[in-house]
Amino acid sequence: MQEIEVKIIGIDVERLIARLEELGAEPIFSGVVRCLHFDFPDKSLRKSGRLMRLRRWEAEEGFKDKFEICTKGPKEIVEGCKSREELETYVEDADKFEALMNRLGFETTLNNDKHRRSYVLGGAHIDIDAYPGVPVYMEIEAMTSHIVDETIEELELQACERSTETANEMFKRLYPEVDFDNLKI
Repeated sequence: MQEIEVKIIGIDVERLIARLEELGAEPIFSGVVRCLHFDFPDKSLRKSGRLMRLRRWEAEEGFKDKFEICTKGPKEIVEGCKSREELETYVEDADKFEALMNRLGFETTLNNDKHRRSYVLGGAHIDIDAYPGVPVYMEIEAMTSHIVDETIEELELQACERSTETANEMFKRLYPEVDFDNLKI
């Protein structure tokens, strides 16, 4: 599957949530997401723009916990959006998956936490991410760049900065003093 998304930087979170509610967006998750990236000792996945990730979704009341694994390919910029091949699924036991990766010789290269709120609005998936110590930003993901653009307009976010960076690239540019690979709540 192809991931097509943009990050929106400089959002007013309260205004955004009010707009999402006004438009009837469906809240699908709220809670802490604990993220591990795995790589070979030579860091060849990261160097090639690929990743292998395990996420532990620790849900707040009304949502479900889950454990997700994902692999992503190198990014491309297509019609103003970041596009990457993405394959994800869920696992029953995150600790066993992590142990399996370590036994295979993978190393943990990123271990960070964020608070995430997720919504579905029309054909778009919207995530509002709050990492410790930095401003909140959002991601809009959809099947096409056209839907991403429509969602930006619908949410009245045209004046905000639009980024096709990965989170790691964005942190290096905006918050170089922050160790993105080890942010913990």
